[in-house]
Amino acid sequence: MPESSNGRLPTLPSDLTPEWFSAKLGHKIKSVVNTRNIWGTASKLFYTITYENESDEARPADVCVKGVFDPKMIEAQPWTVSLAQREAEFFSKVAPTVSHMVFPKGWWSGTDEKQGIAIMNDLVSEGCTFPAEVASYSVDKVKNGVEQLAGLHAQYWGQSQEDHPWIWNNYDPAMAFMCRSWDEVVRRPGRPQLPEYLMDGTRCNEALDRYYAERNPRFRTLLHGDTHIGNIYFTADDRIGFLDWSAFHFGSCFHDVVYHMTAMLSIEDRRAHEMEILDHYLETLHKLGGPKFDRHNDPEVLVEYKRSFMTNVIWLICPDGLQSKERVAALCERTVATYDDHRVIDFMYHVSLSQLTSTTIRPSRSILNIVRAQSLAPRRFSTLPSLGQIDRGQVDEGSHANGASKVPKGVEESLPESEPVVLEKIQEKLPESVERAVLNVLHDTGDAPVTGEKN
Repeated sequence: MPESSNGRLPTLPSDLTPEWFSAKLGHKIKSVVNTRNIWGTASKLFYTITYENESDEARPADVCVKGVFDPKMIEAQPWTVSLAQREAEFFSKVAPTVSHMVFPKGWWSGTDEKQGIAIMNDLVSEGCTFPAEVASYSVDKVKNGVEQLAGLHAQYWGQSQEDHPWIWNNYDPAMAFMCRSWDEVVRRPGRPQLPEYLMDGTRCNEALDRYYAERNPRFRTLLHGDTHIGNIYFTADDRIGFLDWSAFHFGSCFHDVVYHMTAMLSIEDRRAHEMEILDHYLETLHKLGGPKFDRHNDPEVLVEYKRSFMTNVIWLICPDGLQSKERVAALCERTVATYDDHRVIDFMYHVSLSQLTSTTIRPSRSILNIVRAQSLAPRRFSTLPSLGQIDRGQVDEGSHANGASKVPKGVEESLPESEPVVLEKIQEKLPESVERAVLNVLHDTGDAPVTGEKN
């Protein structure tokens, strides 16, 4: 079983001796042969092991040792150590209890202040295969992937860092840091061409900040965190398994789902089948012990789903060298298609309807006006008041002659003549769920926000 280690860990391949393997695997080892290596921020060194004695106990013959085995890398890029430590902690603290999910079998893992190492099975020796740099896969394959994710999510549903203080969120700060150079990165020669609205780094960064700040806690669970095509493999019986557990953290379940779906499917298949895949995920989540959600009768599901496409942002600004140019180009194209289809950036500037039902204060008329205004004319404005601004009294509560509360400056003149009727209908429905009332009224007037399935 994997365990933690407080001793000094090897940082050079030459330190991975038979004696070291013997101490970690609990069996006396005669020899180890390094068969191949994959170098990177976290390197993977592969060994074939010969034991001194025969044994009926389960023990590996072919292993992968993953860690940071380049002292210069540790010195120049110390953040790589934190990734290796996080993955080692997954194998020692999380993996032994995870059910309904496929990942490499771990034999030992440990950390110290300058290293994190995991010893796991060599997947190639098990007959596993890996995706090409650029590929797309069937809907059934992706359904198998989201089944695996549903298993992890169900097991940790509703939990947070408060329950597991050692699982600190290393993902959001890293992503936010990389996105700060947006304007410069997207204009470099040779980068994928983005539509004009995705060339605005200020607006895109604000949208990302909003996503991280406004995730709906109803959907919080433990995530893999990095479910793209480069972090999966296929078992000998053709199931999907998940690699690279250095980014696991607590967040919205749909982060894993949409990130995986976008990377794995062609644009055409994603457009045609994403609601089918989402429904399959939700059904599996409930079957494996998670809550029951229905996107048709619970508008918060699709609100959170669409907002979670912000997690694909990495492919728009992926630093040179982290992934191949071919993969970045392909996944950037797929990401842009999701942003176009779901109007993701615009959607982030809507008041989060899920926040309306989670607040303990009855929404004011200003809140309803802002929801209405953003839904009726979402593309006309880059920034509208947030709930925080409303709570702090930064939105004018003045009245029009017709009795409707005043809408944000710049929005009033864009509303249709029938607008007061819309507000009146909303107010009539206030005893119901505020979120459902808003959505129903906007649907009745033909001005519903983009929250449903494509026709």
